[in-house]
Amino acid sequence: MLICAAAAVVPVHVVTRPPLEQAVEEEITAEITRANELIEQRKKESVDVIDRMRRLNDDDVDKYERQTIESLLSPDFQSVLLQHGVREDVATRVASLLARITVSVIDIAAIEQTPGSSIVVYFRCGSVRALYELDEMISTGFVQTVFTEIIHSLTSSTPTVDVYVKSDDFDFVLSSLRSPQDTGLFWELK
Repeated sequence: MLICAAAAVVPVHVVTRPPLEQAVEEEITAEITRANELIEQRKKESVDVIDRMRRLNDDDVDKYERQTIESLLSPDFQSVLLQHGVREDVATRVASLLARITVSVIDIAAIEQTPGSSIVVYFRCGSVRALYELDEMISTGFVQTVFTEIIHSLTSSTPTVDVYVKSDDFDFVLSSLRSPQDTGLFWELK
């Protein structure tokens, strides 16, 4: 699958020590994928969510209003996930993540397991601002906390969870967002 640079995709690696069993990685990947699909559907069908998302596109939306919209989206998303049978502890964390990235105009393009016992979440960022907001969510530990809590809730152990973006990946994505349109820069998802 190729994604045009107009919506650059950032691969975020979630690695545990010790490595998770493959079945647990599959469960985590499936739960987050399912939750993301449910919320993407909600974004298309709910008038309230559509109105909030439209408001996010306005130039005069300040940080306080973005936080207010996020605080309204998170319980809405959690409710949808719970109604569709997502475990409560997972629903709470995923709803928080999906509300935050929605407000930042970021979405999850894909999630996959990779060799070496890691999960890669591909976040689609449509602007340099969105890319920097994703970087902030990672560097402040927000994304790591979300995945740590999800992983710990789905396993009987408490592995250490690391979340990172390879610097080469970040630099490539940043350069693709800054390049002129239609120059042929693409990001390939496997």
